[in-house]
Amino acid sequence: MEVARYVFWGVVFFWWALDFYVLALRKNGYHKIIERKSKYIIIGLILTGVLLAVAPESFRTTWRNRAFGVMQLIGTAVLSIGVLMRFVAIRTLGKHFTPDIGVVEQEKKLITRGIYSKIRHPSYTGEIIAFLGLAIAFQHFPSSFFIFAFTTIAFIFRAIVEEKKLLEELGEIYLEYRKRTRMFI
Repeated sequence: MEVARYVFWGVVFFWWALDFYVLALRKNGYHKIIERKSKYIIIGLILTGVLLAVAPESFRTTWRNRAFGVMQLIGTAVLSIGVLMRFVAIRTLGKHFTPDIGVVEQEKKLITRGIYSKIRHPSYTGEIIAFLGLAIAFQHFPSSFFIFAFTTIAFIFRAIVEEKKLLEELGEIYLEYRKRTRMFI
């Protein structure tokens, strides 16, 4: 089971690196930013959820001493699915992916291929699934609740803000897209 623990941490570090790249290193130079504040709200909610999750001494003691068992394997699998979904969403958008809500000024193009042909917010869906995987792996009720609840609220909030802004910006094109796709899975 030690290999499974390393896989878990490998997925977590890949996820952190991916999100660090997206939030801190990626540039928005060619985008018209239509909303930026919600990014900071979701970062705040995520950090609050993570801090509340790891704060209880009972969680830290349990996590350090627990054998990596079936629930951690299930959590790792769910986490991996979520991280993979987020990665695919970011790769599908390519240069159009931005941590802020924005559109390419000249094109006002809506990407509807790949995973975006079925789900409007696969990146947020991937994050929610990944945090669900953490909650399952934690197997500690208060910590699992905080890590999942705060992040889910954060990404639902962000999706609602993004939907409103994209509808204002793209109008009928986005309305039609909403009719044929789901917000999340």
